[in-house]
Amino acid sequence: MEFEPHDVAVPPPPPRDHWLLWLGGASTFFVLTLLVLQTAVGTRTTVQAIDRRADVCTVEDSDSKADERAVGRLTALRPRGRYVVIDTYRNRLLVYDGGTLLREAVCSTGSGTVLVHPSGKKVWTFDTPLGERRVISKVRDPIWTKPDWAFIEEGFEPPRDASLRVDRVSLGDYALYLGDGYIIHGTLFQTLLGQGVTHGCVRLGDKDLEYVYQTIPVGARVYLY
Repeated sequence: MEFEPHDVAVPPPPPRDHWLLWLGGASTFFVLTLLVLQTAVGTRTTVQAIDRRADVCTVEDSDSKADERAVGRLTALRPRGRYVVIDTYRNRLLVYDGGTLLREAVCSTGSGTVLVHPSGKKVWTFDTPLGERRVISKVRDPIWTKPDWAFIEEGFEPPRDASLRVDRVSLGDYALYLGDGYIIHGTLFQTLLGQGVTHGCVRLGDKDLEYVYQTIPVGARVYLY
């Protein structure tokens, strides 16, 4: 038996992207409604394109100018001439001429220890002061007048006779005075250089001390941190 071909009813394809059609219709309705409202109220909305490239250039130009001003201010604050920088953490002393490093030396700075007078009425803290100072004066073959703490630390009563306080050897061959009793000077204990062992002064080895004495003028700035 043979079957003759016959037409088969094919159902129509389901609508494709029906959600896009709905969205398009909703958008069209929203736009039309907005136009009607604008016409009724008598207002018009104008949309202007933003030139983002122009904004970027303006920001970059502004930042560049701000950077230039900041660099200018920092340059004006930079020390001129010769000066000293003392790193109390690493125990290093650096000599600069403008922005050029002339010499780096190992030094010793304050120990941070505290000494209490036997009476309990006075306390000394042996720290090297931080901040900015100036070289007030320079002396060759300096003489140290030992204060009370120098004797109390060793277990002695401070003498009444001032001549017994005179020490001609402990400060070395040169001294640069920074005020308030703080000095850049030499030491008898050069094996302790690089350690925080002083009573607040800055100690240097013989050759480094001579260089600093000859290189740094009175009035030069000293920065301690």
